[in-house]
Amino acid sequence: MADHPELFEDVTEALARAGFDSGPGRSPLWIGHHPDGVVVGWSPGAAPDGPPSEEARAAVRAAAALVLRECGFVVTETEEGALVVCCAEPVTVPPESEAPEQWWG
Repeated sequence: MADHPELFEDVTEALARAGFDSGPGRSPLWIGHHPDGVVVGWSPGAAPDGPPSEEARAAVRAAAALVLRECGFVVTETEEGALVVCCAEPVTVPPESEAPEQWWG
């Protein structure tokens, strides 16, 4: 299996900045290695009041995918419902002094 340590760290950091519990432990969100990059999934493990519903898992997947895409990552979904992050596209934001002036009319 291919190892993408920088991509793994970048994905973990992006999700953590967005408020996802991406650290090791009891979090239902897990991040692992995938031949094409990094995989982000949702553990179906039992919570104190039962396992999360499919709707809850779908909402978390959609939110995680949105965060990652906004950070410039290319994200696809597997048949099992996990996200595969295969690379990052450069996202550059010009400093305010270099931002083009906008005219609204």
